[in-house]
Amino acid sequence: MPNPLKLNSALKGVFKENDIIHVWEYYYPYSVMAILLRLFNKKKKLILTTDGFVGYSYKPRGLTFLFKIYTNLFAKFLFKIPDKITTYGKSMIFYAKQAGISNIRIIPTGIDLKKFKVGNAKKVIKEFKIKKNEFLILFIGMLTERKRADYVIKLSERLIMQGYNVKTLIVGDGPLKEDYQKMISDKKDIILVGSRENVIDFLLACDVLLLPSLGEGLPGVVMEAMACGKPVIATNEGCTPDLVKNGENGFLINENDFEGFYNALKTLILNKKLRLKFGENGRLKIKKFDWKIIYKNYFNLYDNLLKNERVN
Repeated sequence: MPNPLKLNSALKGVFKENDIIHVWEYYYPYSVMAILLRLFNKKKKLILTTDGFVGYSYKPRGLTFLFKIYTNLFAKFLFKIPDKITTYGKSMIFYAKQAGISNIRIIPTGIDLKKFKVGNAKKVIKEFKIKKNEFLILFIGMLTERKRADYVIKLSERLIMQGYNVKTLIVGDGPLKEDYQKMISDKKDIILVGSRENVIDFLLACDVLLLPSLGEGLPGVVMEAMACGKPVIATNEGCTPDLVKNGENGFLINENDFEGFYNALKTLILNKKLRLKFGENGRLKIKKFDWKIIYKNYFNLYDNLLKNERVN
């Protein structure tokens, strides 16, 4: 917990030196204090960016309860102070309105598309001995209850039992790693890779990104898969539908629809032409999320606020 007096002094300096203050989230001490200081600095413009509201996306039950109390008792007051509130995707608008917010604009996070022009799929293929006719399923994420890598394991097990020639790589680390290691102790075609920095290499090597999360914001790994021209099978949660259009660049499945995930995987295993089509559609769609475009959206917002123009 930061020292309130030091934080207050530092933020006063920020307000004094800048015309626009842009804060992230409404529950961190520094952001709460910055929002409150706006009340005493009417000539300054303040923007709040958030990626979550009560009821949006997955949170443990106890945390959801506390979040609801905080929102109803205090955050609803905070939401009235910023000149503009921005969030990442269309699916958040409903929950924003539930919290009494109308002064909101969607500006997603972005992706640096230049980074995805270089990668080495062959390194991954060689390291994990991926055969030419093997279908490679990829999961990238924290090994937590929310991300559900165990679902990936169960789906892969069933595909293998049904005779499909698949290999699954699970990239990431987390508290459930040992549990998952026990699940695959006798499975040579399902591999816990651990944390890796060269995720682009893995994405370029795979045939599909599988993300059965219980909740997401605007998932960066989905954006990365699209930039690499790969189809995505993901839960119909959070802002994932802002990225993946069902039947266009991937499949969106309801969170508890195991058969839906299984059938989507089978469809892509059996239809290479569709895989390539989805991948190309994703590569085209992600272009509008290039950071160059996102930066312009924010700069336009700043300019309009400074001109006291209404921003829609």
